[in-house]
Order: sequence, then structure tokens, then C-alpha cells
Amino acid sequence: MEFFSYPTAMGSLKGIIFDKDGTLFDYGEVWGPVFSQAIAKGLARSSLSEDRKARCIDDFLKILGVDDKGNTYPDGIIFRHDRKITATLRVLMLCFRYHLSPFMVGRAMFAFMRKSDLGLEKRIANMEFPGVREVFEEAHRRGYSLGIVTNDTMSSTRIFLDRMGISQYISFIRTKDSSTHPKPNPAAIREFCEEKGLESQEVAIVGDTIVDMEFAHLGKAGYAVAVLTGSGDVEGLEKHADAVYPTLLDVLSDPVLFP
Repeated sequence: MEFFSYPTAMGSLKGIIFDKDGTLFDYGEVWGPVFSQAIAKGLARSSLSEDRKARCIDDFLKILGVDDKGNTYPDGIIFRHDRKITATLRVLMLCFRYHLSPFMVGRAMFAFMRKSDLGLEKRIANMEFPGVREVFEEAHRRGYSLGIVTNDTMSSTRIFLDRMGISQYISFIRTKDSSTHPKPNPAAIREFCEEKGLESQEVAIVGDTIVDMEFAHLGKAGYAVAVLTGSGDVEGLEKHADAVYPTLLDVLSDPVLFP
């Protein structure tokens, strides 16, 4: 991937587009238990023994990309939206293995991807999101135009942003509810640039997956930063990002974004 070198990019960036899940917070910590409980509820009336039900839940979670212990799997559906055929085959294999109705599982998968009726507000009501407000406050203080582009829903995104206390800093949001093509299609970068009067090379992308880095590359962004609180795909991200940090808070030490 070809991005600006440090001397060129430093001081020339005027906007930052952030991913949400896995970037602003640890994906597994938030969504792992939520998905696990939702799957268990969906299988409650199945004829599976308790032992097979437990194994089915574990297998289902790995297909999604996160388990109830907060572990993440980079090849999971939630991290690789671009691998729909592979994901479909994996789900069908799970149905065959556990004698489950593909239609029932399909409905469950749709609910997961929509993140609807999963008890989100209750889950994050008392959660802390260390570093998020500090990063956005500093970015705002430095005059960056700030946006969120996520494959989550608008309602879920609003819940998170309000809980984190950063809604006032964000003037651009694109979600799967928007008419904009989802990542890695670069349409959202173009819309951000048009709305803010910027060139794509003046925009930095901060995300946690290879899809986010592809989004930056296809959109000709000037700089791409990855964090490891999402897919945790260190090897993959190091190959595609200009810089990789353990958490969002560590991004404040980036010499390009915050010189």
C-alpha cells in the first residue's frame, strides 16, 4: 500500500475517519458476551444436548469472530465482511454438523450483523472506554475534521458515541443504514472529503482490520493507522498500515497525527 511518507504527511493531514467497533474499544470485551448470550437464547429450544449445545455456541462464535472470553479471530465474519461466500459455507457446515435449520441460523446471523435486540444499552451502561474521549478532544483541539465510518447500524453507533461522550466532536457518520457503499468501498472517504472540502491525501484512517486498511488504500487516504483492540491481526495489519498501536490511546503518540 502506498501512503505518504512521514515528511510529506506530517502537518498535511486535516481530517481523521475512525472505525468504531474494535477501534474505539476492545471488540471482544463488549461483543463477545453479548453474542454468546444471544446464541444461547436462540438455541434454547433446540434438541441439542447441553454438551453439544455448548460446542455449537463455541463454533458459532468462532465463525462470527469473537468468543465469550473476549478472544477474537481475524477471519471471523464480523472482521471480514468481504468474504461473504466463505462465511456462508462455514455457516452451512455448522448447520450440517449440528443438524440445525439453515433458515433459523440465517435469521440469527442477520440479527447479529444488524446487532438488533442484543441488550446493547444494558451491556455498556456501566462500561468505561479509556482513552477515547482524550483522543477525540485532542484531535478536535488540533482542528481535525472527525468522522466515523462503521459497518454497524446508526442506532448502535449513536448509543456508543453518546456513552463515550464524544458525539459533539463528530460531524460525519456513515453506517450500514446509510446509502453509502460499505467498507472497503471508498465512497465514504469521497463523501467526507466533499463535505469537508478536503483532498483524500489530507485524510487519515484509523481502524482495526485489514478491511479498514483496504478502505484507506482504495480511497487514496494520506495515512493509515491500525490498533490491535479489534481483530488483533498483528501480522496482517503490519503489512497494510503505516503505523500499528496496541490501543487507541497510544495513537496520541503518533508523530504524524499528533506531532
